[in-house]
Order: sequence, then structure tokens, then C-alpha cells
Amino acid sequence: MSNGLTAQIQKVNKVLEQKLSIPDYQRPYRWKEENVRLLMQDIYDSWKSGKKSYRIGSVILYKKNENDHYSKIVDGQQRITTILLIINALKSEVGKSHLIELKYEHNESKNNIVQNNKFIENWIKETIGNEVLDFCKYLTEYCEFVQIVVSDLSEAFQMFDSQNGRGKELETYNLLKAYHIRAMDIETQETKIECDRRWESATRYKINPNNDSENPTDILNRVFSEQLYRSRIWSIKEDAYAFDKQKLSEFKGISIDKNNPIQFSFQNVQLMQYIANNYFESIGLEVKGIKSRFQIGEYTNINPFALINQDILNGKPFFDYIETYVEIYKQLFRVSNKNIQLKGFITFYRRQCCDYARAYRSGDKYLKELYKSLIFLMFDKYGEEGLNKYYEPLYALVYRERLLNKQVKYAAVAKYPNKDKLFFLIEKSKNYLELQELVRKAKEKINCRMDVPAIIQFFRDYDVELETSEKNINLDNYKKSIDNGND
Repeated sequence: MSNGLTAQIQKVNKVLEQKLSIPDYQRPYRWKEENVRLLMQDIYDSWKSGKKSYRIGSVILYKKNENDHYSKIVDGQQRITTILLIINALKSEVGKSHLIELKYEHNESKNNIVQNNKFIENWIKETIGNEVLDFCKYLTEYCEFVQIVVSDLSEAFQMFDSQNGRGKELETYNLLKAYHIRAMDIETQETKIECDRRWESATRYKINPNNDSENPTDILNRVFSEQLYRSRIWSIKEDAYAFDKQKLSEFKGISIDKNNPIQFSFQNVQLMQYIANNYFESIGLEVKGIKSRFQIGEYTNINPFALINQDILNGKPFFDYIETYVEIYKQLFRVSNKNIQLKGFITFYRRQCCDYARAYRSGDKYLKELYKSLIFLMFDKYGEEGLNKYYEPLYALVYRERLLNKQVKYAAVAKYPNKDKLFFLIEKSKNYLELQELVRKAKEKINCRMDVPAIIQFFRDYDVELETSEKNINLDNYKKSIDNGND
């Protein structure tokens, strides 16, 4: 090993020919069925589309010197273990079972191996059929790792840190960029470059591009982490925690092109979506009868057919979907008051969510992001008209939590929308009348435990009954405003 490090692309069978070991300090094997399914489906799709190789990922090995009999796995244990389980199951199907020995010290590892092994065996029977030998050959001889071998353990750990915790390239959303560009087989190189350009532009957004003193904002990170991922999860009445690498499947769908025909009848809807996207793009969306989210004008990079909770189509449709919601985010939360139809909301949002005293507190920030997600979904469904009707009730539904609780914790906010089915009701509604339950809940009495003047004043002006048993809160200080400032 020159300079203590070698890096090369190795086929799976070459990586597994080595004597590998898992160091005692390694974390347990924690992949679940969903992680395994995604990997196997990606390999299967690559095989069926005739690709000559499939890059599984990277693996970092530590080998002190050439006389060291074992290469210790510093990074890549989850993928290597899963690949071994798949190979073992494939060979079991043809009576040649043999699993390379790796020792696992944690009970958690052993339990996950047992569960994943059952899943893999069932998946192979359901999906591969009588092509086990061909699939096994593709996996071992055509799939590959980027194998990095280091002879300095500290260097190995430094590389592990940079791979897993540092660097913009490894933000969770960038893993999706790589996935969806890889799905663009039939697209031109120019189209791929344009998708990448739009993507990266959203990570460095400035309201005024010519202002050198303005710090760029990573809108893409915010849109993914809050307004898309958590909205989609809340909409199906599940608790929504942080978006991380374990949640990538939420934005992985199906590929539809000449190399990837649909597999099941339920995907016909996605096929129709794909055809419609291509058709309307080809005619420049000059179609009569389309309802715009905006009362005046439309934005060419906002797809009027996109929906937050739509099924995901891989490749270019995914990038178009993301660009739609990046632009909507800009219009709602970042652009100056250029849109007269949204001026009242934008003024209200800045005053009530951003500029009041102590809005910087963690709990207040959690509530702000929740409110933004509700606004995002309301705008998605009903455009400017719906947003202007409901931005105050939605605020009342969210920020009552600031007055009701001494502390607002992230876990509580993750669960809170499901208590009153806030996202679910908006998502399933067909007209404004179905949202009256939200207005009723917004008007419920509040027992104030926190004195936050801007928020208490809002509820006073919104005609919500307030009471308190706290000696340090004097509600008599808050009188209903003659004009509460809404435009």
C-alpha cells in the first residue's frame, strides 16, 4: 500500500474474497427490512435494465500491513453484511449455501440478521423466480464497491467521519440527487446537468444574487426536512421526526421508461402521471382550464399538477417535483413583498413567527416550522385563496402550544399534529366547508402558562377566550386591538 492508502473499484466477489473482520468497537448491524428491500430492488432494477455495473457504495478497510491476515471493516458493515445474506440466500436456493464468516458480538446484530434473512428469502422467491443463478452472477460479478484500504487507523476514522458526518456532499438530500440522476438512463447529458444545476442552485439561494453581503440559504435542506418530508408523514397520521438517511425511501418511487416498464397494475396511475408530465411539458403547459395556485400570474417552474403527497416518479419528474416546491417556498417565506395577494400573510408571518421577542428559542422554532408546513400544505391544496382564508386559524392551532406549555419539545411537536389530525384533514378535504373543524379547534379556550406578549395579543384579537392560574401573567394587560395590523 503506497502512502498507507489504496482506493479502487472492486467487484463484490473480489471484496468478499478477502478475510474480513468486524472490530469490537463497531456499532451493531442495524439495517431493517426497508433498507434491505431498497438495496435489493436497486440491484434488481439495474440487472433487468441491462446495466453493465451497479455501484453499491464504498467500504473502508483497515489493514496494518501486508502481513496482517484480516482487513477490519471501518465503514460498510451494514452493506457488506446485507450482501452476504443475499448471496447466502441465493446459493441456498440452488443447494450451495456458504456464508463467509463474520463474527457479530451484539444481540441486536444477531436479531436483525435473523429478521432480514427471512425477508431476503421471501423476496427472492417472490421476485427472482427461476433466475436465481443469473441474479447471483450479476450481484457478485457486476455489482461493485469503491474499496478504500488504509494502514493508519486514525486515518481510517478520519475518513469515516468525513464520509458519514461532514461535508455538504453527504447531506441526506444529496443522496437522493445521486439516486435520481442514476435513474435518468434515457435522458441526455445536458438534461442531467440542468437537473444538477437547479438542485445546487437551491442550496445557495439569495434573494438578491448581486448582494455579496447576503449569506446564501440552503432552501433545499429546509424544504426536504420540514415542508415535504414531515408534511407527507403527518398527512398519513404518523408522527414526523427528523429527515435522515433512514428515511430516504419516502422520496424513492418507481422508474418508468423503455428500460423500466411498470410491474403492477396499481402503478398505472403513476404511468398516467408520467405520460401527462411529458405531454404537458412538450406543449409548454398552454392548456385551458388549469387552476393556478396564484390568483394573478403563474411561475413557469411550478408544476400545477404537482402535489406534496403525490407518488414519486424517479429521475427527471422527481427533480421537477422538487423545483416546484423550492419555488413555492421562496414565494411564501423568502421573497420580498412583491406578491400583493400574499402581502397580508407575509406581514403576519414575519411579525408573529420571526420578529417577536424570544422567537429564537428552540421550542418557538419547532412551532414555526410546523406552522410553515401547514401553510405549505394549505397552499398546495387551495392556493393563495385558501392560504389567505386560513393562515390565522392555522397559526392559532399551532401557537396555542406556546402558551399551554412551559417548554415546547421537539418530540411533542412531532406528535402534536396527529392529536387533531391537522394535516390529514387538510389533505383529505375537497372544499373549505370540510375545514370548519379546524376553525372550531382554533377557537378553543386557552389556559396560559407562558407570557408571550405577541402571541397572547394575537389570541385576544382572534377572540379566543384566555385564562391563567399563573401569578406572573396578567391577562388584563392585553386588550383587543382596534386594528391588529392585518392587511
